[in-house]
Amino acid sequence: TPRWSDPSNWLYDFDRDLPAGIQCEFVLREGLRSLRGSVLSGQRRFRFSSGGPAVAYSVPYQGSQGISEDQIFVLELDGAADEASVLANVTFSVERISELIGIRIVSGRERDAILKTQYAWRRDDLPEHLLLIQAKQRFPADSRVNLVWGKGVSSVSGVRTEQDQVLPFRTQAPL
Repeated sequence: TPRWSDPSNWLYDFDRDLPAGIQCEFVLREGLRSLRGSVLSGQRRFRFSSGGPAVAYSVPYQGSQGISEDQIFVLELDGAADEASVLANVTFSVERISELIGIRIVSGRERDAILKTQYAWRRDDLPEHLLLIQAKQRFPADSRVNLVWGKGVSSVSGVRTEQDQVLPFRTQAPL
């Protein structure tokens, strides 16, 4: 729905939120005139994107205390992500480990088994963009762990994230 919000700002409200990875462009048609009848000059092309994919929801929940040392994270994304860019730009920063830890994407039978336990109540209605990841090494017990959804993760259409998204967790204490 297009409309003026005030005398100098034109808005376009979409019927629903746009998913990640959408690029939009508006071009003023030739000869467009103001209400006073003068031909509009200046910028004629306007572009924006909905940004790269982001984590909308996670299991375990962001901020969870007591995750396991070999935790698999179920990430619900706001759009489809390019797997190669996820592998290149998503890491874990972990207390007492100086290097960032890379990830692996959980797929196939392992993924299916996990989703059956997490989404048993809605098997036929899974969220559209689910990604399961795990660190390439175990986390130390009783440590702060940050999942870093890094700048540069790309949608399948090529739109990249422009800043890091950090989800904090803590591993369980030793028994």
